[in-house]
Amino acid sequence: MKVSLVFPTRNEKLTIGGCINKAREALRQNSFDVEVIVCDSSVDATPQIALDLGADVISCTTLGYGRACRTGLHHSSGNVIVICDADGTYPLEILEEFIEPAISGEADLVIGNRFTSIMEKGAMPWHHKYVGNPFLTGVLNLLFGMDIKDAHCGMRAVTRKAYQNMHMKCDGMEFASEMLVEAKRCGLTIRQVPIPYFSRRSPSHLNSFSDGWRHFWFLVSRWIRSHL
Repeated sequence: MKVSLVFPTRNEKLTIGGCINKAREALRQNSFDVEVIVCDSSVDATPQIALDLGADVISCTTLGYGRACRTGLHHSSGNVIVICDADGTYPLEILEEFIEPAISGEADLVIGNRFTSIMEKGAMPWHHKYVGNPFLTGVLNLLFGMDIKDAHCGMRAVTRKAYQNMHMKCDGMEFASEMLVEAKRCGLTIRQVPIPYFSRRSPSHLNSFSDGWRHFWFLVSRWIRSHL
């Protein structure tokens, strides 16, 4: 059984090493064949740190969270693929809770839920926690008949078979919503795992208004196209 860990990165020199080591430690007790893929658009030491730790580093000349994730998915070879931010905000020590449901066939896609567990103070800006995320998650659920609790969680696992049936094209942050819409289209089984969420040590790359608008427009336009 091979597991691919995909880290989209941009200037994460403070945390990338810890994320890679923590992920490997979490899977050390199992017989998984693990590959670490870092899809990077940094101007700091992030790629060199990842290389020194044995990761496969792919340079992404086009910026964008979705572009980095899609590049990593394309280059991955695992039976299960885990996508996770490399900013130290996610609990990589519980990776098995994401991988095991995919291996056992219980789920095709496993996604974290940061709203039913411990959220460290300051980990999420108030306008994301109480306005942006609930609103956009609600739009997703309303338009596509889903019951997702945290549509923008950056820690998720997908089986290779499920990924191969998806047709993801988004380059920006709306990739997070696109994956869920594609999962619905493909009839995939989704499991949601409550996870803690921690404060990041480096500045966020999110642009609240433009990222939120792209998410909203993607959801509405995708719904319209599906009903034409």
